[in-house]
Amino acid sequence: MRKDVREFIRRLEAAGLTVEPTPGHYRVLRDGKPLRKANGMPFMLPFSPDTTRWRRSATVELRRLGIDL
Repeated sequence: MRKDVREFIRRLEAAGLTVEPTPGHYRVLRDGKPLRKANGMPFMLPFSPDTTRWRRSATVELRRLGIDL
């Protein structure tokens, strides 16, 4: 696991969310249920991101859901 992904997962866990590894992605859970984006899709993080753009877009999406990191 890359260092930036590990740090981001720690920030999610500090905000009260659970991160669970699945093949290809990390699934983000809130109270044992999948965290859903505003459009209804489950919130997932890439398993091995090649750019840092994923972190910015994930942070923006989490702010839309009322979660500040």
